[in-house]
Amino acid sequence: MIDKRAYHHGDLRRALVLAARELLVERGPEGVSLRAAVAKVGASTAAPYRHFRDKDALLVAVALEGHAGLQGCLRGCGAGTVTALGHSYLGFALENPALYRLMAGAGIGDRAAYPELAEAHRVTCAVLADRVGERNDPDGFAVTLWCLLHGLATLVIDGHVERDSAVAEAERSLGLLVH
Repeated sequence: MIDKRAYHHGDLRRALVLAARELLVERGPEGVSLRAAVAKVGASTAAPYRHFRDKDALLVAVALEGHAGLQGCLRGCGAGTVTALGHSYLGFALENPALYRLMAGAGIGDRAAYPELAEAHRVTCAVLADRVGERNDPDGFAVTLWCLLHGLATLVIDGHVERDSAVAEAERSLGLLVH
């Protein structure tokens, strides 16, 4: 639960992002609003507009934090093998399904209005490219890997692939990709 006093300490922006993330998990992107985030932190209804022009701007801030988290997971996954990267990526996506979907664009209206979101996607792919090791085309391989992992994560989140079999499916698919 968000500490309703948090914004009094000069960090209303952060408190609103945390509230929006909670709302995202509870209600999905449609259930996130500036009004609902403000209610969670106990601020005035005018307060969030000093930090976010609208709901999309708030959702973008949450998505950017999600990208930073995924990038951190990929950088810290230990061995830079494709399998380790796959496990880290899937682990993040499956532990944070609502956030993961938001990062992929669910619930954000005009994504083109937020170039920082495109940049976050680019950096995430660059982290993958950096971690795949020596390859003829590390950027192309990273995009292929991202497509595979995103597809599998989405299939699991949507219930088309059983969560319990996701790791085995990832290992099988990644094995086909690297051989």
